[in-house]
Amino acid sequence: MKLYSKYIETKFSSKYHLARLTAGFFVSICLLPLFSCSENEDGGGEPKELTVSVEAGSMPTGGRLTAQYEDFVSGAGLENVADGNERTTYSTSHKTFYLRFESRQSIIINRYVLVSSSESDANDPYSWTLSASTDNKSWVELDKQDAQQFDKRLQAKEYELSNETAYQYYLLEIESNNGGNETSIGEWMLLGAVDSTASYTIEIKNASSMLHPEGRITAEYNDSPVLEKVNKLLDNDTTTDFATNHDKFYISWESDEEVYGNLYTLVASAENASSAPRSWKFYSSTDGSQWDLQDEQTDQTFEPGETKTFYCKEITDYNHKVPMHKYFKLEIESNNGASSTRLSEWSVGYKCRNFGDIIYLAGNFTHSDETPMGTDYSWWVQDHSTTTEILEKLQDPNFEPDETKYNYIENGVEHTFYWNDKINVNLYPFGEPLPTDVNQHQIGNCSVLSAFAAIVYMYPEYIKSIVHENADGTYSVDMFTPEGNPVRVALNATLLHPEEWRENPTWKWGVSGKNDVTTWASLIEKAMMKYETAYDFYDNHSSANLGGMNASTTCPLYTGSGDGVTIPAGSLTPEQLSVAVKDALAKGWIITGGFSEENSTPDGITTTGHTWTVVYPTNPNALIALRNPWGYCSESNGSNKDGVLNVLNDGVVPPTVGIDFWHPGEAYKYYENQGLPIGRTECYDIPTYE
Repeated sequence: MKLYSKYIETKFSSKYHLARLTAGFFVSICLLPLFSCSENEDGGGEPKELTVSVEAGSMPTGGRLTAQYEDFVSGAGLENVADGNERTTYSTSHKTFYLRFESRQSIIINRYVLVSSSESDANDPYSWTLSASTDNKSWVELDKQDAQQFDKRLQAKEYELSNETAYQYYLLEIESNNGGNETSIGEWMLLGAVDSTASYTIEIKNASSMLHPEGRITAEYNDSPVLEKVNKLLDNDTTTDFATNHDKFYISWESDEEVYGNLYTLVASAENASSAPRSWKFYSSTDGSQWDLQDEQTDQTFEPGETKTFYCKEITDYNHKVPMHKYFKLEIESNNGASSTRLSEWSVGYKCRNFGDIIYLAGNFTHSDETPMGTDYSWWVQDHSTTTEILEKLQDPNFEPDETKYNYIENGVEHTFYWNDKINVNLYPFGEPLPTDVNQHQIGNCSVLSAFAAIVYMYPEYIKSIVHENADGTYSVDMFTPEGNPVRVALNATLLHPEEWRENPTWKWGVSGKNDVTTWASLIEKAMMKYETAYDFYDNHSSANLGGMNASTTCPLYTGSGDGVTIPAGSLTPEQLSVAVKDALAKGWIITGGFSEENSTPDGITTTGHTWTVVYPTNPNALIALRNPWGYCSESNGSNKDGVLNVLNDGVVPPTVGIDFWHPGEAYKYYENQGLPIGRTECYDIPTYE
């Protein structure tokens, strides 16, 4: 009598435990009708069944897998017997027991496979019977085996069946093992007649080689040997292979979550290097329908077991969000001459190599289709235009910015201001324009001044080309209208001072060089004040004092480009921060940034609510550096570093750094036309001064 026929159905409650998740399928343990036993091999008691859900793996369809007994050896749960991975094991302390598979639909099985476990051969099944049923009541014997021996560990033994009937239930009754105290099975596979030209998909729950571990992997053809299915590409085991008889085919991965990957890795089979792919294309997709070609390789050769990594195309569009992807596809076009193609592993990953590799983390873009000056000016040009009256004001040196907008109340006393003409201008006190010439005083325009310092850091010769000292004692600065057209702004040699400090005309209210020297920075700040007054964007001159103005407003006025991208604090790893910033500096981008938290560093305090200029670090061990527009850092160690604060990889400061990248526009073009070197790979030479 068969073991299964000894049991009759009965119902009682039982709490259940949760078996672990493994690669290949999703497991849920259910409360089910259990079976009582009138004659139990262990001497009485009612055995309790254990059932798991099978979504993929070694079975041809999803369904439910049941073991006669709910107990199993720790780490060797029932899920392992049908997970598509022969290296995982199901072990039970019983020598006689059954396993029952309930398919979601009726299927025709014409062969099956048992794989020996990695445990002792004494625990291998020795005798068994395979039966099938349409109703889980009447059973038909399909095959019976006795005195079976496995020659090695993880050996797959396949058995042919003479069956042409579709059944929903299949029952494997182990009647004895090879003498051990436990019975262990590496894998139980039910196989039917398959269309080798059809695709084959396996659900994966623990793909450590993918950016997200859960998803589905598909092979274009279902012709792989039973232990060399496409899931072997994701088992993190270089001793196993995926194999197909084709040299032109695709494999694809559908992730359960959107990810950003910019590289992929292939590991050749250790058996035969000629079976490795030679030519292929790698794609990504957001929807599985429209595919974006990321990489193409030809004439690639591998040594047996060799690992090769390939990178996706570099992102060069910095004005739009980079899409995340759920789908990746590898289209093999040829192998290296073998009759079949084999691969050991395939993975999709990420590594920051350049500025473009962090664009997917961007929080904001300032590009505008309405004007090259960016979003800070697009709203205005939609309903306004630069008038003749505005241009006349900009080009008249006697038209001064509105000093009434600089009122300052301190200790109840309101200070008033005037445009002082008793000044001495030294455009470049250190011989060349430097960030050192930009030192913030009482106006709260740190973002404006950090942009000034960033532009001059990257393009000092461009600053000299746009600031002009005229023969009549006036000055002029080349700027751009909100529409992006060049305009020259004329200035009298006057600077803003508080009324009560008439007796001390060297003291500056606005930006200055060291020791209150009037520099190019003082003049372009005044030009921006005049610009804001002439345009009167908010109809009340409120922007004329530049307080609270942004780098996104400032940079376009002098470069003609409003394209920029913001990476919020907390988005970048230390590696991404260092690699992306240094690459962007080398490519000529203008960069500002700031800190979301206040922390003490060897160079001073990371002041918050404040914009800094991003420069190359002076400390070779630092990730990046930022210069404070004050020209010093609070609570610094006393050395004169012009406010340059190095960001070390201390696990505290790097996550607090937010970065803004600004396109250099006309500054870049000027350097190109003049044949000047573009980009910075070192900090500026910080001058000494009293």
